[in-house]
Amino acid sequence: MDCVVGDVHGCLPALVALLQRAGLLGPRAEWTGGESRLWLLGDYTDRGPDGVGVIELLMRLEEQAYRAGGAVHALLGNHDVLLLEAYHFPDAPSGFRHDGITLTFRELWLRARGQPADLERLRPEHAEWLARRPALARVEGTLLMHADSDFYLEYGSSLGEINANIRAVLQSRDPARWDRLEERFASRMAFWNGGAPKARGLLALLGAGRLVHGHTPICSVLERHPEEVREPLVYAEGLCVNLDHCLYQGGPGFVYRLD
Repeated sequence: MDCVVGDVHGCLPALVALLQRAGLLGPRAEWTGGESRLWLLGDYTDRGPDGVGVIELLMRLEEQAYRAGGAVHALLGNHDVLLLEAYHFPDAPSGFRHDGITLTFRELWLRARGQPADLERLRPEHAEWLARRPALARVEGTLLMHADSDFYLEYGSSLGEINANIRAVLQSRDPARWDRLEERFASRMAFWNGGAPKARGLLALLGAGRLVHGHTPICSVLERHPEEVREPLVYAEGLCVNLDHCLYQGGPGFVYRLD
């Protein structure tokens, strides 16, 4: 069984409750999913109060699931890049200007609702774990990705090439390369309102039949209250599935099962 969870944004208790209801975690937040595979689509930090707690939970679950014959796979989100920028280059100038003033990476991260407590608690092992996250994954005929964007193709034309090139940015200490990645990663809604041909082209290139993403809150797309978001948004002629369940805004959240 493959289960997928959208953006978490530091909402640790909500994530634990979701996974417990899905039968993947026990009462002590231990892995009980057996041979199931859990996929997370990025954005583990910012906005919510305990991003580092989310990271530590996923690091533990990776080991526990592996020992049980299952797996936990966590992809990279744009807010994870923002946090790493603030960690590695806090005082370096970003490419973002506000009121005519160039923001530093730390200022940019704070503007994106980065939580100071997360940066204070972030340790090298947390940063190294985040930097190892793949940008994309393919599960049989389904492409998993964080952003509803085709910016990924700026980094390659195959799954392996894209993941390798984005990981190379995260291993570099060139702020300009990080800045470009973060700026492009923020793009969204490439497949909405007539975007099915673009989605179809991306999927054909990367060898999949549909794509599943987070990044863009369903409540914002549909102009609904977060509490009303209880299921994925399928769009673009059925090619795209949005899993951003507005968790940090008070949405109940959901776990999506790949069929």
